[in-house]
Amino acid sequence: MTIRDYLNTFFYYRKIAAAVFLTIVTIGVVVALVVPMPYRAQATLLVLFAGYYDQSNNTNGSAGLQPAAGQLDSVEAQILSSPELHRDVIISKLGPNASEREINAQLGDFERRLHIEQNDLANTIQLNYSDADPKVAADALARLLDKYFRRRATIFTSGRVDFLTGERDDVKAQLDRANADLLTFQKQHGIVDVDDQISRAVQLESQLVQHKLDNDTKLAQDRGELQSMQASSKGVHATIPIYTDDSEAAHALDTMQLSLMQLQTRRADFAARYLPNSPFVQQLDQQVNDMRANIARQKQEMTTTTRLGHNDYYDVVQGKLSSLNASIAGELALQHALDQQISDARTRLKNLSDISSQMRQLLSNRDILADSFKDRSRQVEQAKIQQGQVSQVNSTNVRVIQAPFPPSVRSIPASLIVMSAVAAGLVISALVVLVLASTRETFLSPEQVERSLLLPVLAAPLMLSGTTATRRGAGAPGLATVEPPVRSRPMHLAYGRMIAAINASTDANSKIVMALSFSKNDGLQAVIRGLTAELEHRSARPVLVLDMASAPDATPLYGQPDEQGLLGWPGHAAARDRAANASADSTDSAAGSHALSTDGLIYERVDGHNIVVARPRSGMFPASWQQTRELFDALRARHDYIVLHAPPASQSFAGIENAALADATIMAVRAESTRKPVALGLKTQVLDAGGRLVGLALTHRRGYIPDLIYRFF
Repeated sequence: MTIRDYLNTFFYYRKIAAAVFLTIVTIGVVVALVVPMPYRAQATLLVLFAGYYDQSNNTNGSAGLQPAAGQLDSVEAQILSSPELHRDVIISKLGPNASEREINAQLGDFERRLHIEQNDLANTIQLNYSDADPKVAADALARLLDKYFRRRATIFTSGRVDFLTGERDDVKAQLDRANADLLTFQKQHGIVDVDDQISRAVQLESQLVQHKLDNDTKLAQDRGELQSMQASSKGVHATIPIYTDDSEAAHALDTMQLSLMQLQTRRADFAARYLPNSPFVQQLDQQVNDMRANIARQKQEMTTTTRLGHNDYYDVVQGKLSSLNASIAGELALQHALDQQISDARTRLKNLSDISSQMRQLLSNRDILADSFKDRSRQVEQAKIQQGQVSQVNSTNVRVIQAPFPPSVRSIPASLIVMSAVAAGLVISALVVLVLASTRETFLSPEQVERSLLLPVLAAPLMLSGTTATRRGAGAPGLATVEPPVRSRPMHLAYGRMIAAINASTDANSKIVMALSFSKNDGLQAVIRGLTAELEHRSARPVLVLDMASAPDATPLYGQPDEQGLLGWPGHAAARDRAANASADSTDSAAGSHALSTDGLIYERVDGHNIVVARPRSGMFPASWQQTRELFDALRARHDYIVLHAPPASQSFAGIENAALADATIMAVRAESTRKPVALGLKTQVLDAGGRLVGLALTHRRGYIPDLIYRFF
């Protein structure tokens, strides 16, 4: 990897990188202009040594142990950073009716905005709180300091309050358990009002017994009616005969007689025109015999149709029987259900009597615990009043030397956000380019092709402009696709290495070059034109281009000849001098002389060049390998260089199959289009088929690095 490779990748993705960079910078500028930056309110506390911290229990009047530097600040900072203190601040802000979810959400936001710093040498603690509203930031710190001093008084003067609070909480826990047990007992036995439920159970039992008596009476009545109905409907049938008919069989027989007459008529017609033993007459005789056999079989199998009708009275009887059976089944099910319900009601009435005594005992225990909880709560309130009085009388050792006030300057300037956006844009755009480059499977430069495919790049013309193809005379038949003029390097620099590799591939006087690509848009035709334009200067005989890729019913790839019978060679200037004309005459004679030995090819001369384009007369290249070898041997006798334009490998396997007959095979790879797995697969197929792959041609290659930077490389 070289610096040029990195620059190629960077400038290839320059638009994407610039778009990502500008997007992030724009977002940063919008945030700096639209989103308000927070204000930071500050407060400073001075911590002094006091008797609260003297835990030595010294009674002789001497001074106690002095704390270490920063020890007092750490104690106060722990109180200030206590989650319980922060929760008290949030509850005082939201009110006592706030839900636990709202408290937790506000608590997390409060702790993120609060910042505590302590200076151990100066015994000071600095509090910072950020918010978009300066007044809200100052109020949050003021509320924190208020709750902080109250909690300090509770911590350092706590005693009886904590004891009574613990006793009250124990009684409350017992009361909660008693309530829970009572509620569980009620839910378990389904009790709301025992006396009311007992009276309702007695009433329910009497109603169920009455329903059971009524149902038994109705069941006996339906059973008697069912027996009577079954006895009276024994002789009723579901169907009765209506009429008989044989018209369908007679109609089928008439149709077959008509078909027999038609066959006999056709047989007489064919017998008049053909011999008696002709296939047409014999076939009709067979059909006539088959039809006569079918008529005879149909006469033997004629049947009479008897139509039966449905008996409506049978449906009425069956409907009444079904209704009685359904009524009896329902009454039997109701009888079983009523028996079960009466049994359950009596069992429930017995259970309610047993539960009533247990319910009264649980209520008595709950009332005793409720009275005890009221007494403990009253004592806790009295102790808190006494604690408040003590905290107001004693002076605290923590003094506020800087009270919180609404700030007037924002904590984060807009310029800092813009600079951060610029830095983030540079980093993210570089990461985007890195990700895109790591996932790309196409090629940008010859070095990348050689590293990936392990083959030399013999030609890679650099396209400076006109990278898209245009069609001259679109829609008119007989006109070929013409590529626009492309500014590239000189021809001897673009294809000199390729020609040297071709010449070194074999010692034979005539050389066959197989030009192959995977897709029809890989630029193989432009490579062949450039290669043949350079090869014509190295041979006195015409250079032959054998077109194997043109479809039989489509316009040839190299176009139709003009009125003079010449083909154009776009992108390469014509050398119209006497030598070229002489070579053109020799080309005509050569084409005409070996047309007899290589019958089936159409030869067309290129205007102003010593180049001949040949294509199969029928549009189909010989499928036999032996015929192809004979064709190549015949062409070797007339030409020094033969370039085979193979069909794309994605459409035909002919180029790969015949690669072994060529002296050298050149594969065209299109920059920014051909994927690495496709190129590797084509290379493997050519080598497995026995072809001699001498190198690659990189087409449609562009220059990405600006000239101002590229001149240093």
